[in-house]
Amino acid sequence: MGSSLSLSQQSAVDTINQWRSRPRHELIFDSGRREISQYLQAIDKLDETNARGSNDRLISTAMDRLRSEFDAVLRRCVLLHPPGPISTTEWSSSDSTANAFRYEDYVLADAFSDDIVDFLTNVAARMNSRGKIEDCVRVYKSVRKPYLQSQLKRLRFDELRGDHNQRRYVQDELKVKMELWIQVSKICVRILFEKERKLCDRIFGNVAAGGGGDNDIAHDCFVGTVKDSAVLLFRFAEDLSQRRQPYAEMGAVLGVYEAFLWVLPDAQALFASAPGKGIRDVCSQAYSLIQDDAVRMLYDLHHDILHEAIASDEHGGVHSTTEFVVGQIEVVVKNKNLLTGLIRSAPSLNFGDAAIPQEELRRYANSSGFLEQYLVLTILVLLSNLKTKSKSYRDPCLGHLFTMNNLRCILKGIEASPDLQEMVGARLIAKMRDDLASARASYETTTCDKFLTCLRDDGIYTSRCCLGSRPSKAAVRRRLSSFNDVYEKVDDLHSHWKIPDLQLRNEVRLRMSEILVPRYRKFIAEFGSKPETKLVVEGNMRHRPEDLEVLVQQKLFANSDS
Repeated sequence: MGSSLSLSQQSAVDTINQWRSRPRHELIFDSGRREISQYLQAIDKLDETNARGSNDRLISTAMDRLRSEFDAVLRRCVLLHPPGPISTTEWSSSDSTANAFRYEDYVLADAFSDDIVDFLTNVAARMNSRGKIEDCVRVYKSVRKPYLQSQLKRLRFDELRGDHNQRRYVQDELKVKMELWIQVSKICVRILFEKERKLCDRIFGNVAAGGGGDNDIAHDCFVGTVKDSAVLLFRFAEDLSQRRQPYAEMGAVLGVYEAFLWVLPDAQALFASAPGKGIRDVCSQAYSLIQDDAVRMLYDLHHDILHEAIASDEHGGVHSTTEFVVGQIEVVVKNKNLLTGLIRSAPSLNFGDAAIPQEELRRYANSSGFLEQYLVLTILVLLSNLKTKSKSYRDPCLGHLFTMNNLRCILKGIEASPDLQEMVGARLIAKMRDDLASARASYETTTCDKFLTCLRDDGIYTSRCCLGSRPSKAAVRRRLSSFNDVYEKVDDLHSHWKIPDLQLRNEVRLRMSEILVPRYRKFIAEFGSKPETKLVVEGNMRHRPEDLEVLVQQKLFANSDS
């Protein structure tokens, strides 16, 4: 602000003494640019002519005044622009009435005009020339740190603080904290911390302790202002990864990890200086723990699927484990890019008292990446579990139905996602389709054979001397009686069995109808038209062919939607 050469020694002394006599609440800053320039020139003049320390007392007085002005101007900016954004959209957590702010809508007012920054920069430069820059840094921190903490309190940052007891990690509470952390972390790193760093650079960026242009002072001031908040922020992600959250919460946990990795490059850039090393170390530790936790959640999922012993659905429907695993697979695919970066090794195949053969994983995931191997292994352990469950049914038909329904559920989930199809691979998908077709054929064949055995021709016709071959009344009666028993048993049992997938249900019904109804109609027509057995058929046919068609097309699996 001008040259000190234009100001005489006496004018410099008079200027300093004039402001020394004024109360501190009257600011040089408020007196206009000319007055500010004159005061700064006076300091420069006294500094230039300070032979043998003759001006030390006046310069010390001026330094005290500048320190006071630096403090007052900073505090005025805080008072004029209190904590809180000038424009925001608020959202409410699911179990909290308090509001929080979305990063996308968070806009923060800039309280520091060029004139203010120019004044503070000039003050810092004069304080630095007298070795008093630490006073400015101390004042800056004392004003800006509480202001930042007030901003964070408005963001509900205090809710992320923990006493590290178990109650903090009750799942409902934790879910709210995770949702909150995702927004707060982005606002802190991308807006609050970034603005604070820029302000420090604007004020102290050209102030170097040795005059070499290095801005260590700006870095030290910035880190000192935000360090406590930054450490607490990043330790939430670190702490979360150490608490071994259940894989059932994998979607929410991965949301936090994704947000952490999203802000990590910016955080590393913000704290790239020597003073920021402690914060970088916290980030590095959190990142390492996050990698380990992602692998741990998937391993725990595989282990528990393999050992899960919940009873099978008594009606052969889709098992709750299958539905859960399909949901978890969708979570993995949704977070494909995140998990690909976190998972850097092949999955473990040893699950204590059980293991998946290496050759089986190699068969279906030979050329896949690590995440794809984890995904294939998830399906393989589920298939192993389902195979064991299918064998627990006393009625083989119900076991086939159970296998068919669960494979259909898995395949539907895979077929709905091109990404998932690519990750699982054509070979494993083809295996499941073949297994589904085999289970369906086994169910249809086993069930139809119960009817067809009653409708076979062999054993009905007998030959008597020269009279030729004639149908046996007793044989026809026994066959119809057996057919009625099978019909009523299937009506009683299979109507309660389930095929939840409508398309598969209709396909099975149609196929069985095509096999059974014509054969039954043929049997009734054949023996109902013969004189020897007509009355037997009329007396023992409790179910018409149309009844069989209704049974197969409408009554079978009628409980599927319940």
